[in-house]
Amino acid sequence: MIFTRLAKFFSILIVLVILSLFLFAARFVSYSVLVETLTNSFFLASVMFSISTAFYATMVSLVLGIPVGYTLARSKLKFWRVIEICFDLPLVLPPLIIGVLLLITLNSPLIKNFYTFVFTPAGAVIAQILIGMPLTIKSAKTAFQLISPIYERVAMTLGARPIKSFYDTTFKMAFPGILGGLILTWLRCIGEFGATLMIGGGIPGRTVNVPINIYLNMSSGDFNIGITSSLLMVIFSFLCIVFIRTIIFNKTR
Repeated sequence: MIFTRLAKFFSILIVLVILSLFLFAARFVSYSVLVETLTNSFFLASVMFSISTAFYATMVSLVLGIPVGYTLARSKLKFWRVIEICFDLPLVLPPLIIGVLLLITLNSPLIKNFYTFVFTPAGAVIAQILIGMPLTIKSAKTAFQLISPIYERVAMTLGARPIKSFYDTTFKMAFPGILGGLILTWLRCIGEFGATLMIGGGIPGRTVNVPINIYLNMSSGDFNIGITSSLLMVIFSFLCIVFIRTIIFNKTR
């Protein structure tokens, strides 16, 4: 089939383009620059900040996103369709816009008098929750939709309570998809730039994550460190995606 051949050709072409981008950037990386980057205190601080804020944002997404995803998968009310559209907005809006709206909200007297979120790690976590949680909700919804409610009903007819029947049947079967969504959420939060910069302010040693660190290095002329940091993030993201696909493949075989 000519269509299949064209699909293979364009797939190979896209892969070659991506590899060429990586190879062109790799020309600027040397062993000394790699060591300098990995021992740079600002880079290490940004890595720790990225991991910690992304972890907290992912945990909140886990607690809130799974119940919402389950409700969206099972409910037929139009009200939840409107709610789902609201959750889809952060996926299509530029993160910078989310950051602007969040900055206005968190800087209002009602919230500001209670707690100062702007230019703090807590504010960065809130920004990452808004950006990342829709991925958890989407993944959970899709995973739950693939599982028939009949399993829960059978478990309840055998005497199991609703929560136990949900956990022993639907949740365990949907877990690979949910786990994949959570890892993607964590990666999205680690790579978040616009909203985190707007709320956190990019204060060195306090609210700078890896993408903001890369931006600051590139804007100040430290191109080698900026490019090296970018390539390290690409490799890390690639390995995480391979891990996700391995888990899902092994669970669905």
